[in-house]
Amino acid sequence: MTHTTQQTMKFNGVLHRYNDHQVAFEYEPAGLPNALIMIGGMTDGLTTVPYIANLPHVMEPLDYSVVQIQMKSSFIGWGTSSVKEDVQQIKQLIDYLKSPEGGNKKKIVIMGHSTGSQDVMQSLLSISDDLEAGILQASCSDRECFPLFASDEVVTELNSKAKKLLDDGKAEEMLPREFMAYTNDTPVTVYRWCSIMLPGGDDDFFSTDLPDEALRKTFGNIKKPFLVAYSGADEFIPEEVNKPAVLKRWESFSNPKYWSKNSGIVAGASHGVKQPDAQKILYEKVSQFFQEFEI
Repeated sequence: MTHTTQQTMKFNGVLHRYNDHQVAFEYEPAGLPNALIMIGGMTDGLTTVPYIANLPHVMEPLDYSVVQIQMKSSFIGWGTSSVKEDVQQIKQLIDYLKSPEGGNKKKIVIMGHSTGSQDVMQSLLSISDDLEAGILQASCSDRECFPLFASDEVVTELNSKAKKLLDDGKAEEMLPREFMAYTNDTPVTVYRWCSIMLPGGDDDFFSTDLPDEALRKTFGNIKKPFLVAYSGADEFIPEEVNKPAVLKRWESFSNPKYWSKNSGIVAGASHGVKQPDAQKILYEKVSQFFQEFEI
């Protein structure tokens, strides 16, 4: 498998078909007793997360293979999918990996990048019995970053049009082409737009203006160890956001038994943690998290 950015990178491993239509890639060193499932963000697919290349070597001493999932929502499929549908496919992969065909993996941890963090949150809330732990990396708010790329007037107009279509019972219809100027030409359903862009949508786990009750139902209901690795120089987080305060607030609603003491800001990290020094910090946080909870 290859992924081309500024140069061609080659990855060795095993390609698994975990259901009739989707695959997952187990990076070398493959065949270890346990699995870290890597969930990419919006527009991601196999091998596209910047720090994925060295993550398998970080996990090898911990007896975890890294398995990156490809789902219906991968690449441009995010526009017609949902977090709940993602979790159904994550569950399929977990069941597969624990089967003889998938390698009889004993323990499963999931790690989400960007929108993949929403999948991790939903998984921790709904299929936690199948998991040992979860990692949320670059868990920023899509609706709060939208105004970075469009004027307030455009944001208000598009959200209003989408909300009216939703209220009219047209959740599964495709939005008009005018919306695609803000989705990299990705077709998006009314439901998915509202889920991501409107307060209280199914994707709205990480906005800084969420009421306390919303955080009690999410962070407060997690009953497995979890790590939050918040990118310190995330270009999709508005400059006015106080990142340490955001983390402190999330921690305040979390059970201290499960909130990792290694949670925190990955200094100098962009949204995708492209910087080698920031990647080292992220890898260290991940390694220490596994050791902290003896996962």
